[in-house]
Amino acid sequence: MNNDQKEIGSRLTAGVAMLVMLFLLAGCGPYIQDAVRGNDAVQLQQMIERGADPMKTGFKDETLLHVAANHNAVEAARLLIQSGVKIDARDKDGRTPLHLAAFRGFVETSALLVEHGADPTLADNRGQTPLHLARIGGDPLLVVVMMPDEGELADRWFALGNRLAEEGQFAAALQAYRLELASNGEDERVYYNMGLCHLQLEQVDAALAAFQSATRLDHGYAKAYYNMGVIFGGQGRYDEAVAAFRETLRIDPADGEAWYNLGNCYDGLHQDDDALDAWENALRVAPEMPAPRFNMALTLSRLGHHDRARRHYDALKRTHPDMAAELASLLPLPQ
Repeated sequence: MNNDQKEIGSRLTAGVAMLVMLFLLAGCGPYIQDAVRGNDAVQLQQMIERGADPMKTGFKDETLLHVAANHNAVEAARLLIQSGVKIDARDKDGRTPLHLAAFRGFVETSALLVEHGADPTLADNRGQTPLHLARIGGDPLLVVVMMPDEGELADRWFALGNRLAEEGQFAAALQAYRLELASNGEDERVYYNMGLCHLQLEQVDAALAAFQSATRLDHGYAKAYYNMGVIFGGQGRYDEAVAAFRETLRIDPADGEAWYNLGNCYDGLHQDDDALDAWENALRVAPEMPAPRFNMALTLSRLGHHDRARRHYDALKRTHPDMAAELASLLPLPQ
């Protein structure tokens, strides 16, 4: 390399160094927008404390709260609201942050904005309001969010979840229950109802987790233990099912269904005597139940106790002749 080439190379190297320095001086590194998009409230707080401006706007006049709303960044939005970003600031298209959250179907972010005073009736440059966008989207929760005159949202999520569940809208109900938990903290009733919704959606593992959360908060929640037992039994986890039904019966010893299912679990464990005792208890507290008699007759017949099996068959024949006929075909027994 001759001297001229070395000088050119030296100038290029210096130019690259200067470019890097200029980028560093210009603050190229983590942008405040990145912290907002990533819903990183900790980093966002640190950047604000170091001098980043939470009031900055983009080339379309969108605020950082618009960015948060467009990315469902709930915690970032909460911090920006606390930092004084205008709740109903408009971009060049006349859209508020609530417009963006409603258009994207972000219920929790929309709820946060409305709770802090966002107006769902403000129209953008195309005449669309957040309420209009919510109705177009068809999400019942979003529509409720846009109607603040019905009371505080935090007090309505549980009731709304119950109503949606009664209407068979189980996925929407689950979303309402999650918002209830986010607004008011853990509640065993909410977890229990979530478990029921998960079961309706055939989400068994999620249902089990919800029922376990209910019993963690309330050790006397018999119905939650019962449903745990049903799930464990259905999965063939009979020891865990037995434990769950035992907890149910500790709380409510007059639960005939729990005694019956406890017997079925003992039967799955091939513990015949325990199964027969549980079914006997089911009949003691709920003598009208036919299923324990059916199972007892089968088990007693298999164990060679034909007279006792016949007594249960005769009782079924009087009260539930169809079940008795099925039992006779399985044993069989004389008519």
